Amino acid sequence: MCRSVAGLLSLAVLALWVTSSSCKNNCHCREPTLCLPLSASTRYPVELFAFHGGRKVWKHYAWSKITTVVTGTIYNPELLCHAHAHNARVVMEEAIGKNDIADIHLRSSWINKTLLLIQKRYLDGVHLRFNSVLDAAFSSKLPSLIEEIKTRFTESIPGSQISFNAHWICNTSTTVCSDLVSASKYADYVHVISFNVQNHMWTDCFAKANAPYHQTMTGIASYIKNGVKSRKMIVTVPWFGYDYTCKHFIEAGRCEIEKIAFEGAPCSNSGIPRLLHKEIMELLPKSMSGRIWDDDLKAPFFVYKKGKVFHEVWYDDPESISLRMTFVKKFKLGGVGIWKADFANYSSLPIAAMKIEEMWNALCPP
Repeated sequence: MCRSVAGLLSLAVLALWVTSSSCKNNCHCREPTLCLPLSASTRYPVELFAFHGGRKVWKHYAWSKITTVVTGTIYNPELLCHAHAHNARVVMEEAIGKNDIADIHLRSSWINKTLLLIQKRYLDGVHLRFNSVLDAAFSSKLPSLIEEIKTRFTESIPGSQISFNAHWICNTSTTVCSDLVSASKYADYVHVISFNVQNHMWTDCFAKANAPYHQTMTGIASYIKNGVKSRKMIVTVPWFGYDYTCKHFIEAGRCEIEKIAFEGAPCSNSGIPRLLHKEIMELLPKSMSGRIWDDDLKAPFFVYKKGKVFHEVWYDDPESISLRMTFVKKFKLGGVGIWKADFANYSSLPIAAMKIEEMWNALCPP
C-alpha cells in the first residue's frame, strides 16, 4: 500500500492547536481540528497524489491510499473535511505566468494573494503549474520563486507542502533543466508529468502510447542524473488516452496520422481528441479489435471504425500503470500522481466498480 503512516499526531494533540477564534468560529467541518492543515510530522513512505477534476465523485476515491489531493481554485469545503479526516492533505493547484515571476512586485503580490486564500480555506499548501512553456528567461527565475514561496508558506503554515510540475524529461540541451534542478531544492515535490510524450514526434507520424514505458523511465532517470533527489520526485501518470484518426491504416499498431508540426517537431498529437478513462472503457467493447497489447511500448490500444475511417485509441490500464509503478521502487521515488482521479468510471455497476478498484490497486498494490 502507498500509505504506511509515520508520525501521525492524534486528534487529542491536534486539539491543543485549535487556539485561534477564527478557526473555532469559521470552521465548516464537524470537528474544528479538521480545519487545521496537517502537521509536518505527517509523512508517508510513498505518496499518492490525486488530481481532482471538479466532478462530484471524490467520495468514491480510494481514501485509504491517497496522501494528497490536488484541487483547483474552486473551493469545496466538504472535500477538505473529508480529506483531513482521512489524514490526507489538500493543496491548491495554481497557475503562474511569466510576468508574475519576472517582476519582483508582481511576484510578491501573487504570493501574498495565494497564501491568504490558502489560509482562508485551511489548505495544506500549493501546487504550481506554469501557464507558459518554460524557456531560459522564465526558468532562471524559478529557483528564487520556489525558495520565496517555501519560506513564506512555512512561516505562515508550518508543514505546508510546495510542489510544481515538470516536463517528462530533463532536457540538458537547454538551461531549463539545471534551473528545474535548482528549484527542486526548495520544493517538497517535483511532479514529473510522465505523459504527452507524443507532443513531439521527430522520426515518424504514427499513433503511439501516451506514456511509453522506456521513454518514461528515461525521463525519470534524466532528473535524477542531473541532481533532483529521487525522494522528491512524483511520477504522474494519465487516466486518459488519445483517439487517433488514421490517415492511412496499414494494420493494428500502424495508424499513420496527419502531420501537425508543433514547436519544431514535424509531427505531434497536439489537437488529437482526448478520451477519459471511463469513455475509453465504454468504447472498448464496441471496437473491432478488442484490447491489443504493444510489448515494445508496454501499453494497450484498440482499433475501431467510424463510418469508413479507422481510429486507434491508445490509453493506460492497470497493466501498463503497474509496470510504470515499478519505477517508484527502482528509483526510490517519492510517490505517484494521477491525472486525474475523476476520469474513471465510479458507477455503481459491479463491472465498473471492479475496474476502478483495479486502477487504484495498480498504483498501490494491496
